[in-house]
Amino acid sequence: MTTIVQAHAAEDLLALVPHLLGFAPESSLVVILFAGKRSRGALRVRLPAEAALSKRAAKTVAERALAFASRAPGVDGVVPVLFVDRPFGRRTRADGRAAPPGAAIVDAFVALARERGLIVKDALCSARDGWGSYLDPQVPIGGRSLALVEASPVARVAPVPDELVTAQIPPADPTSIAAVEQAVRGFEEQLASIVGVGVDVDDDADLEALSVEVMDTMERLAALPVLFEHALDEGVAGLSSEDVALLLVALERAWASDVALMQWAFGVELGEELFFAEHEHRDTTAAELDDIEVFRRVALLLTGDGPQPDVPRVHDAIALLFGIAALAPVRYRPSPLCMLAWFSWALGQSTRAAAFLDQLAEIAPGHSLAPTIQAMVVQGHLPAWAFASAASAEASSADTAADVTTASDQPAA
Repeated sequence: MTTIVQAHAAEDLLALVPHLLGFAPESSLVVILFAGKRSRGALRVRLPAEAALSKRAAKTVAERALAFASRAPGVDGVVPVLFVDRPFGRRTRADGRAAPPGAAIVDAFVALARERGLIVKDALCSARDGWGSYLDPQVPIGGRSLALVEASPVARVAPVPDELVTAQIPPADPTSIAAVEQAVRGFEEQLASIVGVGVDVDDDADLEALSVEVMDTMERLAALPVLFEHALDEGVAGLSSEDVALLLVALERAWASDVALMQWAFGVELGEELFFAEHEHRDTTAAELDDIEVFRRVALLLTGDGPQPDVPRVHDAIALLFGIAALAPVRYRPSPLCMLAWFSWALGQSTRAAAFLDQLAEIAPGHSLAPTIQAMVVQGHLPAWAFASAASAEASSADTAADVTTASDQPAA
């Protein structure tokens, strides 16, 4: 269900930014994108460590933000919002008007945006102790009160669920963690028995019982798309300790985590197609795999080239991965963390993706998919689907269903 949020003044737009991004930005240039009077989400560019930027560095920040904004189809207006971690200050311009901090960045952005035919609806600064519009000649020295932003009705919009914005794995019940650990060890023992490694049974009865368990486990692993879809449908709350453990054991295989990633993002049909291709070509060389259509398609999707993922499924997958990562023994956390990084990147949340990669690097720096995600994050590469449509722009950059309409096309001061 889409929520229409009316933003009648600049303070409403400032109050809306954390809901568009899913978090309160710091030291960032945020650009709210508009098609007419309706927002298509927001994008964020992190500022360099030094807030006092040269004109050349300021232009680089502005050009990077415009490069992303220009890729969104249908966008004809923008509102740049500079968030600085310092006081608003009491600086003035030559004509005596207040001079909000970071003017070099915003001036460069406004000039470039207008050169490209975009309407600059407003240009705002949010500092530690005040805020103001760069386009408003009536901004008081020291800025306007942040209490106006806090009092905006937009600030009362329901927040985005934590699992869609945070990179912090939540704590889990110790009893549940112990149950999953025990189940994982059971599956490890069963799989080891297949090759006769590390198996120690006392009598024939124990061996027969283990054989039955192994057969049941192998049957479930032989139908991974069914296992993955069941997990997505139920969510972690609907899974037993054994279900979670088997999921963790399965995702340890790089090819299986690729199947889950594609299936949870794009649908069960692709998951099944990739699963059967993996089995059919398990002895094929890496060079030969490049010639197989499904693998070529998946390689493009992994780097953001292709149709938009199913965003509700991605949200469900993120919630599921948070839950199983919280219950997982540390040695089984890398795959969930890597998958969380990719899903975050797929939603346009590069900073969040990097946070998951940092956690992953502390546990297993050699994870197979991590270098690909890391390279895309470092290079500022976003998936093509982030700019494919209004719906994808909202989902990828805002992570919220909220739209915005402004009272007019004039600067909201």
